Amino acid sequence: MNYETFFHMSFEPFSNVPDSRFFFETNQHKMALLRLMHAADKMRGFAILLGDVGTGKTTVARKLLAYLTKNPKFQTGLIVLTHENFSDEWLFTRIAQIIGLKDITNLIKDPMNILTRQLVNLDREGKKTIIIIDEANKLSDAKIIEQLRGFLNLELNDRRIITFILIGIPELERNIMQNESLLQRVAARAYLKSLTRDETYGYIRYRLSVVGSNISSIFTPDSIELIHSYSNGRPRLINAICDNSLLEAAFLQRVPVDRMMVEEVCESLGLKREFSNFKREL
Repeated sequence: MNYETFFHMSFEPFSNVPDSRFFFETNQHKMALLRLMHAADKMRGFAILLGDVGTGKTTVARKLLAYLTKNPKFQTGLIVLTHENFSDEWLFTRIAQIIGLKDITNLIKDPMNILTRQLVNLDREGKKTIIIIDEANKLSDAKIIEQLRGFLNLELNDRRIITFILIGIPELERNIMQNESLLQRVAARAYLKSLTRDETYGYIRYRLSVVGSNISSIFTPDSIELIHSYSNGRPRLINAICDNSLLEAAFLQRVPVDRMMVEEVCESLGLKREFSNFKREL
């Protein structure tokens, strides 16, 4: 069933795919984006964005990427680490692709020199090279972490020719601590926390407004309160609860979404059990 038609929405508002159109600017998200954009624009070399699972890090990353790719002065790309078992050769190859290196035949034989030459060429063209690495907490190999640190030594006329922006859960910072020299080179750091109750309300309202809907006609105030409680203010879970609640309402042909619907949805998602465990831990 397509609930967008039932609610007269232009498209789905709570998709689990990161979409920069839905970037909700809380103060902390705006500040995180500002710090990362500043690190990129000034070529600070190394910046990190941290946050627990589901707090909106990837959405910030996509917003940053959209900003950088629209600006011709940046040579930028995104690397998403899907697992920990990757080699430094794989990482070198991905960086080579992002910086537009056509011939990578001899890359593995002398990666740093080959990549450095291309980075110098880009610098001479007035390009700022920015590499964004999402799920960077999977950078656990000390050898690869040291390779990243090596890139930060690349300078030309007292300016850096590459900047890395790493995004991940707090484990990322613990991994970086393996390398004291790299830790000292963190030029910008941002940490995303869960949304407050007011921010949760604003988040849902904003996403609905993007698709042409009004929050007051779709969710009751107590249902939003419950959504915040079960999600603990994590945008990823807010999306899941709202998406399933809209589907439930469309199936029942009943509006607005009320507290009972949210209770049933959270039960089906296993969030009531998780919420009970969370309260016991407190």
